[in-house]
Amino acid sequence: MSELRHPLDPLSSEEQIEIVTHAREAWKLGDHHLFAMVQLEEPSKAFIKSFKQGDSFQRYARVTIWDRLRALVSEGVISTSGEVKSWSEIPGAKAPVLGVESEIAIKVAREDAGVIAALVKRGITDVSTVHMETWPIGAQIPAHLDDGRRLIWTPMWHQPTPDANFYAHPINGLHAIVDIDAEKVVAIEDNDNIPIPQTPGPYRESQTGATVKLKELMIHQPDGASFTVNGWKIDWERWSFRIGFDQREGLVIHDVRFSDEGKERTIAHRLSIAELVIPYGDPSQGAYRKNAFDTGEFGLGNFTNSLTLGCDCLGEIVYLDASVTEGNGNVRTIKNAICMHEEDFGILWKHIDVDGHTEVRRGRRFVASSIVTVNNYEYGYFWYFYQDGSIEFEAKLTGIVLTLADTPGKSHPSATELEPGLWAPYHQHILCARMDIDIDGSDNSVVEVESFAHPIGEKNPYGGAYETRETILKSEKSAQRLIDPMKSRFWKIINPNKKNHVGQSIGYKLIPGHTTYPLAHEESVLGKRAGFMYKHLWVTPNKEQERYPAGDYPFQHEGGAGLPDWTSADRPTENTDVVLWYVFGTNHIPRTEDWPVMPVERTGFHLKPSGFFRRSPGMDVAPSEAVETTCH
Repeated sequence: MSELRHPLDPLSSEEQIEIVTHAREAWKLGDHHLFAMVQLEEPSKAFIKSFKQGDSFQRYARVTIWDRLRALVSEGVISTSGEVKSWSEIPGAKAPVLGVESEIAIKVAREDAGVIAALVKRGITDVSTVHMETWPIGAQIPAHLDDGRRLIWTPMWHQPTPDANFYAHPINGLHAIVDIDAEKVVAIEDNDNIPIPQTPGPYRESQTGATVKLKELMIHQPDGASFTVNGWKIDWERWSFRIGFDQREGLVIHDVRFSDEGKERTIAHRLSIAELVIPYGDPSQGAYRKNAFDTGEFGLGNFTNSLTLGCDCLGEIVYLDASVTEGNGNVRTIKNAICMHEEDFGILWKHIDVDGHTEVRRGRRFVASSIVTVNNYEYGYFWYFYQDGSIEFEAKLTGIVLTLADTPGKSHPSATELEPGLWAPYHQHILCARMDIDIDGSDNSVVEVESFAHPIGEKNPYGGAYETRETILKSEKSAQRLIDPMKSRFWKIINPNKKNHVGQSIGYKLIPGHTTYPLAHEESVLGKRAGFMYKHLWVTPNKEQERYPAGDYPFQHEGGAGLPDWTSADRPTENTDVVLWYVFGTNHIPRTEDWPVMPVERTGFHLKPSGFFRRSPGMDVAPSEAVETTCH
C-alpha cells in the first residue's frame, strides 16, 4: 500500500494533534473548552476537479468547541500549520454529548446519595454492579429543568455478576437527570415498584457453549486481492473511488468513477449516511424519552470498532485505521476501522441458447465496511460496488435490544415480552443518506418515474398494457417525495446535457429497499427535531454549509432545522448541482428470537445505471474457470 496524499484523505492522528495544538494557542482555549468535533474541512468540488497528484495543498480542519463556562458553541477552521481561516460563535447551539462528559455524568450519578439510597431500596448495595448509560432527553424536558442547560438522563440495569448480560435486568423507574456542564445531579426520578427481572440473558460462548459448528469455510485468493490501495484511493475492476472517514458520520465514500470503454466517467462526488435517529414507541415511564440522534448527538464515528479478521471480515482483507479527537483534545487511533475486501456474489448473468451453448458469468462485489457500537446496538455500514456498474448501501443492525421491566404477562401494547417481566420496546431506526451525485458532471436533474395502466380502451385494449410517466422534480418542495410500491416508484438522477446512443439523458436510478415511515407524530418533540424523516426523498441545491438533515446541532434543539428549514425557500433543483437525501430504515417490533442478541436485520438502497452505459458492463466480465471446463 503506497501513501499518496490527497486533499480528501481523512485527517491523520499527527494532523489532528497539530490541529489541537494550534487551536489551543490561536483561540486561547483552556481546560473548560472541549473539542466537540474535529473534521476535515473538505476542499470545494472545483478544487478537487482541478487537483493533480503531486500538487501542493494546505490541510484545514473544522473544529467545534464547547465552552463549558459560557455554555457556548464556537466553530473555527484552522490549518495544520496554524493558519486561521475563520472563527465564530454560534449562540443557542448545544454541542453533542462527548465521551468524557458521559464518563463524568455517570460518575456523578453513581456517587449521588439519592441514587445510592434508591438502589438500596431495591436491594442493590453495590453501586458498581449497576450499569448506567447517558441518553439525551429525547422528549419534553421536565418544565422545572427546561432552562437551556445541557441535560442527560441515566437508564440503569443491574449486573449481578461481572459477565452477566445486564440488559436482562433493567432497573425500572429509577433515573438520574444530570446537568452535564455543572457535573451535578439535578433530579432523581424514582417512581416505579416493578421488580428487577431475574431471568439471565447469556450470550457469551463461555455461557452458551456455542455447540453448533460447521466445517471450516476458507476464502482464499492465491494471487491476492484484485483491488489496489494507494493511500485512501481504491481501484477495483473498472471502479475507482476514495474512502473517507468523518468523526460525525463515520465511513464516507468520495469521488466515484467508472471506466467505460476506456473513458473514466464520474458518478458521485460524496456519499455518506448523514444521520441516524432511533425513535422509541413505548409511552411508559422513562422509555418515552429514548429518542436519540446517534450521528448528530454523539458523533457516530467516535464509536467505530476495531475489526477482526475471520470474525467481522472474511477473505483477503485490507484495513484502514482512523483517528478521532476526544473532548479533552487527546487523539485516539482506531485500528482496523474500515474493512475492504471483495466477495463472490453469485451469478452475474447467464443464458443457454437453443443449441445448448451456455454462457454464464459469476459476479463479484467490492465491499467497504465499518461497524459502530452505540450502547446496546451495533450498526454495520456496508458500501458495495458491483461489476454491472451498480452501487448498493446496506445497514446491518444487530446487538442487544433495549429493555425495560414490567409486571409479567401484563398488557403492554408498545413492547414485546422477552422473558417474564422483561420487555423490549417497539422502536424504529431511521437513516438519512446524503448523496452528492455527479452524473458525468455536476449539472443534474432528478426525475420521478412511475408505472401506470390506462383504463381498458383504446390505449389498453386487452387490459394488460402499462406505461411509465416521468416527472422532473424542478424545485425543493416538489422534490419532497414518499416511496410508493403500488406505482413501482423510483427516482432517476440524470444529466440532461448528455445523451446516450439512443438520444436519452444518461442517468442512474435510486431504488428504495426495505424501509419504513416514522410513527412519531410530527408535532412531537422528536418529530419537530427530526422533521427530515417524514419524506423519503429530498433534493436540494448543493450548498457546502448544508451537511446534516436535522441541522448541525440537534441536541436539545427546538426543531425545524436542516432540511425542513432549507427547503422552505423552494429553490430550483433542475439542471444544477444537486444533493439527494434518501431517508430509509426499519420498524423494529422485537421478537423473542431477537433475544439475547439480535440476528442481523438489513435495510438500504441501490443506485443502478439507467441509460448511463451503452450496454451492460457485465458483458465484459470474463468467465470463471469451472471444475471441468470453462463457464461459457
